[in-house]
Amino acid sequence: MRLKRLYLSKYKNLNDFALNFTGSSFIDVFVGKNGTGKSNMFEALIEIFRQLYEKDFQVGFDFELEYEIDGSDHFVGWEWIAERYYKTEDGERKDVKKVAKEDLPDNVILYYSGHNEKVARLIAEYETEFKRTLKVANEGDTREFIGIGKTYKSLLLSVLLLQPKGCKARKFICDKLGIDSVGEELHLVLKRPRYARQKDYDVDPFVPESRYWKALGITQTFLDHLDTVAKSKSERIRDEGYIPQGKEEYKDRYELFLDLKDFQKKFKKVSSQELFSNLDNLKTIEMLDHISLAIKLKDGTEIDVDQFSDGQFQSIYIYTVVELFRGKNCLTLLDEPDSFLHPEWQFDFLKQVFEIADDSVVNNHVLVTSHSAITLIPHQEKKINIFNLKKKKIVCHPIEKKKAIDTLSKNMIQYREDEKILSIIKEVQVEHKPVFFTEGSTDPKILKTAWRKLYDTRPPFHILYAFSCDYLRRLLQDERVLNEAKGMPIFGMFDFDKAYNEWKHILGDKTMLESDPYKGLATQVGTKNSYALMLPVPEVPEIERQVIKDKPTKTTFAHNSRMGIEHLFYGAPGIPEYFKSVDQPGGGTLLEVSANKTKFAEKIVPAIAPEHFEVFRPMFEFIKSKI
Repeated sequence: MRLKRLYLSKYKNLNDFALNFTGSSFIDVFVGKNGTGKSNMFEALIEIFRQLYEKDFQVGFDFELEYEIDGSDHFVGWEWIAERYYKTEDGERKDVKKVAKEDLPDNVILYYSGHNEKVARLIAEYETEFKRTLKVANEGDTREFIGIGKTYKSLLLSVLLLQPKGCKARKFICDKLGIDSVGEELHLVLKRPRYARQKDYDVDPFVPESRYWKALGITQTFLDHLDTVAKSKSERIRDEGYIPQGKEEYKDRYELFLDLKDFQKKFKKVSSQELFSNLDNLKTIEMLDHISLAIKLKDGTEIDVDQFSDGQFQSIYIYTVVELFRGKNCLTLLDEPDSFLHPEWQFDFLKQVFEIADDSVVNNHVLVTSHSAITLIPHQEKKINIFNLKKKKIVCHPIEKKKAIDTLSKNMIQYREDEKILSIIKEVQVEHKPVFFTEGSTDPKILKTAWRKLYDTRPPFHILYAFSCDYLRRLLQDERVLNEAKGMPIFGMFDFDKAYNEWKHILGDKTMLESDPYKGLATQVGTKNSYALMLPVPEVPEIERQVIKDKPTKTTFAHNSRMGIEHLFYGAPGIPEYFKSVDQPGGGTLLEVSANKTKFAEKIVPAIAPEHFEVFRPMFEFIKSKI
């Protein structure tokens, strides 16, 4: 499935609007200022396809749409006049009801975060109509429109994690989210669905036909298949199976604890697409109340699948959609899905999609609107579609990617085809020096000051901000960065807090190159000329208690530590006044920086006496030994 041309007579601010989809990638990105019509184009496409899918839905504007499915071109047009007819490309008039189902995409998938009320309403209207028939739906009667928001986090992740260990998509999700292993059971909670509100649908344990509130069609078929899966074994006492309502409203539900290995065996021939579709049907009729898998992260933390943050979910959302609907003819609309992502996740947002688009045919045409210059950098297309107002008319036309990035960033981001964020590659190539990446934005200023205080020279390496601990880890492991380093080593310094997990991920089961936290823990990235360092701990009692668990053995609190680069100066005269004591749940306090960090790095740190920078010396000496 691929759109080729769209024409709208008048839809909101899109008047006499024409757009040709000329890119070669299966992803088309649209940028532009607020109010230029990006979201309106998505709304119009939703209405057009609703008219094509549904018998009784009609749009209130003229349109023409050309698209390709499986190598065949299709043209549909609608003129909003009294007769209300379709006009084919050769001029023949056809009734709206005669558009063949096989000539339409299998699905239109939409991600919406709630900021566009019109989009949410259009999808809600469609789903309401679909719910009326789903109880008795037969094979093939799955919904064409799939609106996915934050409530789909557990469902999307669970479907992919239920796949065998060797599955490429499952491995990607585990690597991206730091998952070490998945538990041994699948937990499902099913509640009374929307169609079964009347008493006639009550479950009677002695009447088999009443199981699952008398579900029929494909819903019943899937639930019958689910019943063949063995129950997981547990020594815990818990409610299982059907639980009558009684006096508690939260009951009248099924609690299913299924053995994961047996589930994978029984559903071996069920594709991830089909599994998602079946579970999505249960969700749509409001029967699926909860789905979860126990997960163990690489740092040893045990969580449920729904405990990942919304940001983490958004960072893999487009990947899961492309994978789950691989091979199907789909149109996917993502309206500013990167708006609230951290910069390093924005940078990876499109790049990760191409990692799964290997030799397989991608029939999913993905349209993305964005405001982020960072999101555009790894996009494979040389040109980007931009919405502009010209002569009181909204137009969309392709421009060079560099110009689009400059427009969005107002020239704050310098772009080259072979550059990464903050001109990382350029910095390596301009002067043959190693690169020292930092997690914090003000760390480079402090490190440069520290080097001058200790050695009275300029640092023999470039110091660059790498946005976050997650992105810093991946930079240290990135072969492209290592190749551009021309044989010179690269270094990265992590804060002693939750960033410890990223550092520990690099360490793995290797022996540390430096195991003394007072000198700065250090490890090598595999056998590469790349080194990951932890902030050294100052011998200041107030700071030690936030990092050091047992001083004689130099054991730390690992990821539960709380120390940033500013803490290293706490022992200097006058510095404690730039910190505040914060109460912690369950008792105790932590010292946190209360001063503006930029001002602290630029004004306060340079005035500190040289002896208070000695804490950096062991780490700097380690770096010197590797250059």
